[in-house]
Amino acid sequence: MSNGTLPLVDVTTPGVRWRVLPDCRDLLFGPEGLRLQEWLRGGMAQVVKHGPHRTVYRVVLPELSFYLKHYRLADLRAWARQLVRPAKARMEFDRALAIAARQVPTFSPLAVGEGHGQGPCDSFLITRSLENAEPVSAFVESSLPQYSPARHALLRRRLAEELGAFVAKLHNTGIVHHDLHAANILVHVHGDDRLSLHLIDLHAVNLGRPLGWRVSRDNLVVMNRWFVLRASRSDRLRFWLAYCRTRLGPAQGETGASGPEQCVLPRSCYAWRDLARDLEEQTWRSNLRFWAHRDRRCRESNRYYHRVHTRGVAGYAVRELDPDVLANLMADPDVPFKLPGVKLLKDSRSSTVAEFDLRIWGQSRRVIYKRFRVTSWRDPWAALAQITPAVRSWIYGHGLRERCLATARPLAALHRRRGRLLYEGYLLTEKILDAVDLHGYLSQLQKLDAEAGLTLLRRRIDQVATIIKGLHRRQLSHRDLKAGNILVARDRVWLIDLVGIKLYRQLSFGRRVQNLARLHASFYKNSQVTRTDKLRFLRAYSQWGLFGKGGWKNWWRKIDAATQAKVQRNLRSGRPLA
Repeated sequence: MSNGTLPLVDVTTPGVRWRVLPDCRDLLFGPEGLRLQEWLRGGMAQVVKHGPHRTVYRVVLPELSFYLKHYRLADLRAWARQLVRPAKARMEFDRALAIAARQVPTFSPLAVGEGHGQGPCDSFLITRSLENAEPVSAFVESSLPQYSPARHALLRRRLAEELGAFVAKLHNTGIVHHDLHAANILVHVHGDDRLSLHLIDLHAVNLGRPLGWRVSRDNLVVMNRWFVLRASRSDRLRFWLAYCRTRLGPAQGETGASGPEQCVLPRSCYAWRDLARDLEEQTWRSNLRFWAHRDRRCRESNRYYHRVHTRGVAGYAVRELDPDVLANLMADPDVPFKLPGVKLLKDSRSSTVAEFDLRIWGQSRRVIYKRFRVTSWRDPWAALAQITPAVRSWIYGHGLRERCLATARPLAALHRRRGRLLYEGYLLTEKILDAVDLHGYLSQLQKLDAEAGLTLLRRRIDQVATIIKGLHRRQLSHRDLKAGNILVARDRVWLIDLVGIKLYRQLSFGRRVQNLARLHASFYKNSQVTRTDKLRFLRAYSQWGLFGKGGWKNWWRKIDAATQAKVQRNLRSGRPLA
């Protein structure tokens, strides 16, 4: 094994051969080998991540804190892969030393262990903890909002610039991290607000010559998939400018690379702009493919979800749902509607909706439970060829959350079944607390003074336009996008009742108009929403500041015509406008 400059010593334990720093040998190993069970019994070790292929422990001792990764051969593919290449722990150990030799901050390896039985075996990696550091994702979403506004803005700007320079240094030194997302970079905030970054999870790293633009762009796309949804355009521009400055700095001239592939970035600022636009476009396409692939995950058994079935009921549930609660629901899915204290919200020919408290992970939470009735003998047969409303709501409930669109979290989707035919469907979701629909929110605004009410109304108009624009940009249509299916809670706008959601390869202009006309029809006779407010909505939806006015008059005419057609249809059928 290549160990660089580390003075490693050999330690052999039952079934595992170790290479370890001398100072850590007595601390990590006892007469029976690695002291993991001793640490677990004493509460000094805890599992921070667990899956079929890997378990990660965090161990805190008085003398040292570190992480222990146990790589397992979970299937035949993993076993066969280790026949032709080193164990994952050894690969990550060697890469950590090689990356550190290229002057890129990363974790410090303390020990590596490989099974010495016949054939491929499990492997272990022990690395020193990076104290007071956290993943960039956790820093952006949790830690950063807790700072004062001035410090928040300062750290956000510095993070964008430091990340740009850090990733550029990776690419200049020939490091490609194929899983370069925000959780695989740790950030440490120093007392003077300086930031230091470290690269982790190195099993997906390749080392070679300085990267050309095509490989660099593909790597940046992987990273930008997370930031394009959570970082502003200004911060992404700061990242890009810092990246370009570092790539075009002395490091590029020192590599001695030649040939067209090594011509990393052009010197012209106009070319930078074109490359940035290309990067954003490729990122969005990558996200669309990524989300479409992730939509399948909630219908499989994994660490987040599992398929459930009994003799007469089948469906899906999240792992957090208490087994006893799930067992009671599957024994008779109609029982919750009959329990005392249940609040019945709707009971119609097509569906029944109830609200009650349920224990989830040992805590009482308010939930919404919906039953989709079978209204025709054709429905069970149609379910053989198309997704049922309950399952569609389950898929897109999780799908919208994956796409960073606010909606209630689905907990379970069940169906009564007879053979292969599916009958009544049931959907269990968390309740959005203290929420009112748009009609209810407008009624609340009427109780405020005129100036405060107008300010809040304009803010909500922008929020509603933004979430619908985000829905359409993600190629999703909501054919029942009425005021009752848009909630306002905790200064956010939420989408509910996702039966009408559908994913398209390319969302057409006509479908966008239909969605907006359905929402417009909700306020057809509401004098509180003026024509100016509607134009404000269209302006926010079209993003005038970025893309010009986008032919708003054509949008206005098409939406108005579709709204009038919707009103006339409801008049003919005698149905009120919801």
